[in-house]
Amino acid sequence: KPIIEIRNGEAYLSFKSDPLWAKQNKRKLVTTKLLGKAVVPNQNFTNPDGTPLSIEKDYFGKKRNIDNPFPGAFETPVNGEIKVWPKTKN
Repeated sequence: KPIIEIRNGEAYLSFKSDPLWAKQNKRKLVTTKLLGKAVVPNQNFTNPDGTPLSIEKDYFGKKRNIDNPFPGAFETPVNGEIKVWPKTKN
């Protein structure tokens, strides 16, 4: 179960992810094409400027594995605590 803890104005997230997911399961990069259209507006998911969406970097700006990205906000599996705010590059 993920836990968020605030200490001295900084936010820390603690949880465990299974590193075997990186090898056992094949995933696709999140893109406009993969997401399809939003139901209510019947519009594609795009960047604010209208260009196609492609989530090639994780929360910290780390480049994702284009062929098999790790699911979620972090490209590298997390086991333990990670500082998520203020954001720093890991």
